[in-house]
Amino acid sequence: MDFEQISRSLLPLLGGKENIASAAHCATRLRLVLVDDALADQQAIGKIDGVKGCFRNAGQMQIIFGTGVVN
Repeated sequence: MDFEQISRSLLPLLGGKENIASAAHCATRLRLVLVDDALADQQAIGKIDGVKGCFRNAGQMQIIFGTGVVN
């Protein structure tokens, strides 16, 4: 997985770096608090190669990465 390319693809779909209030991660997820959720294109994010899922939960956008299937 080319994380640099994924990052370049993600940033504009998240509304730009100015729209990211905070970020945290673990091995399989990137958790973001966005300034304006409406600026994020959740469907387009889900189509990026290497992204296994994208959803909002508890005020965060969570992006799942990996090579396996997400249940």
